[in-house]
Parts: sequence; structure tokens; C-alpha cells
Amino acid sequence: MLKATPEPLIRVSGAVKRYGQVTALAGVDVEVFPGETVGILGANGAGKTTLIESVMGARLLDEGDIEVCGFSPVRQREECARRMSLQPQGSSLFKHLSVTESLELWASFYPRPREVDEVIALVELESKRRTRVKTLSSGQQQRVRLALALIGDTEIVAFDEPTVGLDPLAREQVWDVIRQRAGRGAVVMATQMMDEAEVLCDRIVIMDAGRIVAAGGVGELLVRYAGQGSVSFKTVAPVDAATMKKLPGVLWASTRRVGGSTSVRLVTSDMARAQAAVRASSSVRAENLKTVGPSLGDVFLRLVGRELNAPIHEEN
Repeated sequence: MLKATPEPLIRVSGAVKRYGQVTALAGVDVEVFPGETVGILGANGAGKTTLIESVMGARLLDEGDIEVCGFSPVRQREECARRMSLQPQGSSLFKHLSVTESLELWASFYPRPREVDEVIALVELESKRRTRVKTLSSGQQQRVRLALALIGDTEIVAFDEPTVGLDPLAREQVWDVIRQRAGRGAVVMATQMMDEAEVLCDRIVIMDAGRIVAAGGVGELLVRYAGQGSVSFKTVAPVDAATMKKLPGVLWASTRRVGGSTSVRLVTSDMARAQAAVRASSSVRAENLKTVGPSLGDVFLRLVGRELNAPIHEEN
């Protein structure tokens, strides 16, 4: 007997949102299913935050529709609010409250919240439970925001740039917390950090200029767009991207002139051929040549690192 496909917890259909002459969402379709951690990946201005805020009911679409657990976040906001929580980027905190008081306040908004002490321990703020939020470091305040998103124990938790401004150790701690939450309901995370998306997400949605340019599992996207990885080097020659892209085994190229040298990065379909072509070129004279295996960064660069609004042509 075939197992029934679960209904999505989030369904976004034809979402369009404009701010004056700027189109932040240009016909976006997204579904998020139970148990998934979905990453919304894009540069600043890609539409990530607008998408998440629209799902949360904080933005009204100009066109399209959104359902959260079968409810409209606009027309049935109270029903949706019970089922989802958000850690917004750089959100204000009640800085005169202690960590415990902040979580107790937030817990009162939800029908079945988690225990305050449990969540404080989860974000490793036990020693700061009685400390006023205004005296915490920026990294500790970010962990308070994380705790506020988790206290409601909702079906859906959304994170908007959850580790922005954190040092590497603090980032790893936040990742551990998100990993523990994963698999229960759904997690949606907006980020522009490739390693974060690659480590935490089951599925990636890549946005550019308000549109979805690719979506799929990390492995699927690597196979489809990343080729055999990338070659990077420096050269004193003023080479351009168009010339580099013509080299054998190269899928995509970028060049950036810095001081008296040019930094070059090539995404390759054949790493060996690309390296050989670079070394054989008398006009390039490559220095500090390095190779890296396929990465989500290569995927992103192929899809988004191009002339603004240029169409994407996929190779067969």
C-alpha cells in the first residue's frame, strides 16, 4: 500500500510583494513539509526576509496566497500564531527584563510552551538567567532571540539570519540548537551563509531579485550546478571573466581586480582540464593556484554570480 504524501505545513503560491518600484517577491511558489529544515538562501535584497515575514503574517501580499497548517496568516492570524514562531534578524528585546522574565513573558503567548529552564539550558544561558538582557553581550542577546523562538514549541519555527554577527564558536552552538529542533514540525531558515545552509538544511531554496532560481536537496544542487568544484588563483594579468569562461572544462568564471593583481575563480566541469588550461596559458601566469571540491558556494555563484537579472541557461 502506497504511503500518503503529507500535506505541507507551509504553502506559498504565486506570492508577489512590491515596495513602490521594487518587487521583493516576483511570483514565488514554496512548500515546506513536516520534518523538513528548509534554507532560504540569497544575497541581501533577494527577498528572503520578505518571504518569511509574509509567511508569518507580518506582510500583506499584493498577489498570491499563503497557507500555514491550512490557515491564512492574514485572515486567521491567531490560528497561525499558535503554530509558528520566529527569530527575526536583529529584533528588539525587552532589555530591562531578565533572561528568565523574557522567556516567561513569551511563554505566556502560547498554549503549550516548553519549560523556561529547559530552553535556557538549551541555549546555554544558565549563568545569565537573572541577568538583565541589556547587560548581555551581542552574542548572548542573539541566543535570547533564539530561545524566544523555541519557547512556544510550535509546529513551525523560522529563523532569519540566526548566526549573523556571531563568532565561530557561538555559531556552532546555535547550529547545535537548530539541529536539536530539526525533525519536529518544520524549520525555515533564511541565510546568506553557504556553510550554514549546507550543514543544517535538508532542502535549499535559492532566491535572487525576488525569484526562486533553484530548489532541491544539497546533493541534488551540487550534482546539477557545481560540476567538479572550483579552481582559484591570482595573476598580474588583467584577464576578464568572458575569456576565462572559454577555457576547456570551465562552467563559470569570475574575475576581480584588486590592486595590481586579478583574483580569478572558475567553477569547472572538468577540474583537470581547467587546471591544465590555466597552466598552459602564457597570458595568465597563475599564482597560488588552489582547488576545492564541489560546494554550495559554487552552486550559488553559477546561479546568482552573473550580470544582474541575466537569464540562467542550463547545460544539457
